[in-house]
Amino acid sequence: MNHLRAFQTVGADLFTAGLNNSHSGNLSMRDNRMMAITRTGSMLHRLAATDIVETLIDGEDAETKRASREIPVHRAIYDGTSAGAIVHAHAPHAIALGFRFDRIVPADGEGRYYFPEGAPVIEVANSIASSEVAAAVVPLLKRVPIVVVRGHGTFAIGADLEEAFHWTSSFDHSAHILLLAHQAGMLRA
Repeated sequence: MNHLRAFQTVGADLFTAGLNNSHSGNLSMRDNRMMAITRTGSMLHRLAATDIVETLIDGEDAETKRASREIPVHRAIYDGTSAGAIVHAHAPHAIALGFRFDRIVPADGEGRYYFPEGAPVIEVANSIASSEVAAAVVPLLKRVPIVVVRGHGTFAIGADLEEAFHWTSSFDHSAHILLLAHQAGMLRA
């Protein structure tokens, strides 16, 4: 499984778009019973071959310990959906709106087109790398391509990393527009 270029492109795009800081977020792609996932602590905008970990989806192996600490969530998503790839980002506008809303529904035309139901916001006691997040996001990702974890970030799925990045960047763009409209008093809560 050699998808280094796709990981590098999407990782750099997430950072350039301001959707992750220097060491946040993670990416993965499914390949049958295996996944390629970013290494824990990796800088997504500077990925090298050693930053991509190939490990089992349904069990532990020698490489599992090097994988992102979000691996339990990635495994659950692959187990419970048909996702081919996952992008986990710390999208600032989605996070900000997630503190106020239980569902973020875009106000702009493109956002409504791509996310007619909006994106659900989940709240769990442990929002980072937990079985709680895994259990909460999987049923939602069967219906929508992106979910916001309150105070933490987004999980988006797609057939490949580019599609999952598209959902992430498009949704945060719509969240930014929504946030600006609310700040300007143009929309009611």
